Order: sequence, then C-alpha cells, then structure tokens
Amino acid sequence: MSKFKPNQLVYVPSSLLPDGDREIFAMVRKRVNSVSARSIKVDLPGGIVSGSIGSSKAHAKIGIAIISIGDFDTEISLISPLSKSILQFSRLLLPDDHIASVTIRSLAELSGWWNRYQKGYTHIILIGHGDSTALYFGVGGATTPTQIGASLSPIGADKKIFISLCCEHGMPPFASDFSNLPFCDSLIAPESSIHGAAASQFVQTILNLHLLQGKSKKVAYNNANDLLPGKESFSMWQNGKKI
Repeated sequence: MSKFKPNQLVYVPSSLLPDGDREIFAMVRKRVNSVSARSIKVDLPGGIVSGSIGSSKAHAKIGIAIISIGDFDTEISLISPLSKSILQFSRLLLPDDHIASVTIRSLAELSGWWNRYQKGYTHIILIGHGDSTALYFGVGGATTPTQIGASLSPIGADKKIFISLCCEHGMPPFASDFSNLPFCDSLIAPESSIHGAAASQFVQTILNLHLLQGKSKKVAYNNANDLLPGKESFSMWQNGKKI
C-alpha cells in the first residue's frame, strides 16, 4: 500500500520531472495524481501527468535543520565555517523557509529550540564535538544520548534522519543508543575524528544524491562514503544496529 494518496501534496526531486533542470531547487512540491504499490504520478502544468516516480523518492514534507553546538574554543575556526558551508549548499537545494541554522551552547537551549520547531524538519545536521560516548556542549559538557532523549522527546515527534559531524559519533555506545531514540529514524556519523573539509564534502554529497538525484538514504550514504578522501568513513545506524 502506498504511503501517499491522490490529491496529496508531496515533494519530489526536480531531476525526475520533464525540464526539471530548469527548476531552482532540488525538491519541488506537486500534487499526487495517482498511486500504485510503489510509485506515484504527479500533476504538472498544462494538465500533464508525470511518469511514474518511486514512492521512496517522494516526501510528504522536507526540511533541513543545521544545529551548531558551540564550545567557545573552535566556534570561529571550525564550527562556524562548517555550518556556513552546509547552509549555503542547502539553500541551493531547498527554499529558505525549509532550512534552519541555529547555534546553541547547552542542552537546555537545544531543548528550547527543539520543542518549538522540530516538527518542521526531517533532516537534522549536528555540528560540534563528541566522542563514542557523548556530545559535548560549551555549557554542561559531555551529554549522553539518554540525557539528550530525555530533553528532546516531545509527544508525537516525527522520526528524523540525523547526520552528526561530531567525531566518533558513528561508534557505540553513542551510535547505538542515539539511533534507538524515539525521534531518530537513522543516524549517520563518522567512526573516528574527521576534518571539517571532509565533513562538509560528505554532507553536500549525501544531500545531493538523496534530494537532488532522488536516491534512497542508504544508497546516498554508501555513495557519499565511497567518495570520502583518505581513511575517514561514516557509519549508518538504525534502531540500535549498524546498517
């Protein structure tokens, strides 16, 4: 059974539509014309109906939130430039009102933002410092997934794709515990320390493949990982298990 219904508004990759290369953004909003088991067709201008588009390539909603976690020491030299590079690339993919970029320094600040705005976003990018056990805040220090989950679990939160650029977040116990949180669809994160330039490249590549080219998150992740320079690599976790 399709996850979409006729007449529903959805986002589809512009690259899959006729003259899609003329669109400004990677994802465009269209109305579903018809559905089948694994695909949909959408209405196009002039009364035209699109060809079949895989349901996995369409999204009921889409939004990217870039959350920079300040540490006082590397905000100017690393965290800010990295967040700006991802923000500007994201603006080539989606309209500005589908993107958020915030800088916080404590779990309380993150909780305040999350509980107000999380429903608008499907992809969360975490920029900061961490290790295989914790995420580090400028105020409050090391924070475990259990502590994060206790602050960021409003009732009814949609599951989201998290891409963490914090060192070692792709390793247990952090990765397994975080990917088990009720609002986490999947966690993609580096298995070791990672240079800011490589982290920026990875995010831009995976978002390009996933949103612009319409590849599944797993295929986009695999391809982006293969293109990373050197020995750096990311892992993907879901429901406490490495994919």
